[in-house]
Amino acid sequence: MQSKKFTALKADEFGDFVATREQVHFQQTREFGDVQEGIGHKIAYFGVKVAGDVQAAMLVSLSKVRFGYLAEAHGNPYFSEDKPVNQMLMSGIKDALKQQGVIKFIIHSNQKIATYDDKWEKTADLNTDLTAFYANLGLSETILSEFEKGYAFNYSKDLTGFDSFSKLQKSYKKNGLQTVKKAEKLDIKITEASFEDLANFKKVVDEAGERRNFSTRDLAYYETVFKAYKDKVKFVFATINFQKEYDVSQKKVAELESQILQLDRELAESDSLKKKKSIENAYQMLRRERKLDKEIAKSAGIYGDKDVILSAAQFFIMPAEILYMFSGMYDEFREFSAPFLIQDYMLKYAYDHKISSYNFMGINAQSNPDQGVLRFKQNFTGYIWQSSGNYELVIRPVVSKITAFLKKIIGR
Repeated sequence: MQSKKFTALKADEFGDFVATREQVHFQQTREFGDVQEGIGHKIAYFGVKVAGDVQAAMLVSLSKVRFGYLAEAHGNPYFSEDKPVNQMLMSGIKDALKQQGVIKFIIHSNQKIATYDDKWEKTADLNTDLTAFYANLGLSETILSEFEKGYAFNYSKDLTGFDSFSKLQKSYKKNGLQTVKKAEKLDIKITEASFEDLANFKKVVDEAGERRNFSTRDLAYYETVFKAYKDKVKFVFATINFQKEYDVSQKKVAELESQILQLDRELAESDSLKKKKSIENAYQMLRRERKLDKEIAKSAGIYGDKDVILSAAQFFIMPAEILYMFSGMYDEFREFSAPFLIQDYMLKYAYDHKISSYNFMGINAQSNPDQGVLRFKQNFTGYIWQSSGNYELVIRPVVSKITAFLKKIIGR
């Protein structure tokens, strides 16, 4: 029989183990451990080795609370197919956390438990034995608050089965593809931010946060993530030079006006339904171009000859999944549809690198009247899925009851 041993892993050991896996959650990585340390949390890597090789592992972070610590494992820990290995892992973690003064341990599970179509019709129940799995390890499912329930839904797109990126693009909703193609006609550049650009990234996200009433991160967090994840994170900008775009627009207007004059002369010489149709189309294009020209001229007068950020977004790159994280767009530039181009850029990146899943991340629950975020993500045609909840293990029951009692009295 091969020997099994619970152990505290070194960061490099944990990182090497995760590197062997295809399904990796960004919050169960060496990089996330570095981020947690960077923002002031204590971390620990635990594992079980069988014949010297890691077979199960988990990153746990500790944050200070009244009378001790709260321990948390975010994302999906790496369990084994061997039940005794998992039981040894949890037993060892419980003992180790107790020695460190931990009151309660929570696993914030992120498994798919149900999928839905775009009309919120359920299409499948998944991982139905998850609660029983954790119960066998001594953890009980926690009751989510109404607030937490509202954030239990996500939107993803399966990227498998497409012969080319153009076919993947054709899978977008009609409005989504049309918006991408329309935005592509402008000279909007999609670039990846450097470390020095992160302050500008924060400005974009903060503006959106103030407008849409959501909390944002401080600059130190983005800098810590950038340094920790390296090539596994991208901060992406959509920029435009309004003066250059205005010069191009002026030429387009002049070309259309010249084209209409030529068509008018041809129509005078030879009246035909085909030529009339061509003139009507040319006038429609001219009206659209003049409207755009007017908008760009206004922005060119304000910003001049320099690159201006329209929108920005952050993405994590995992072996089998890209995750769309924080983002923002300056509201004054809404008509340029820059966020569509950023998503299209990253979907192409995923396709080119044979990444099978694209996670647009959180959406509001069906009961929430604000479905704007979902509608944007639905432009790219995916599916809704419900995330599993939290599972907890009380390490010090007496202290846990005291803190719960005090919390009830104090009201927080």
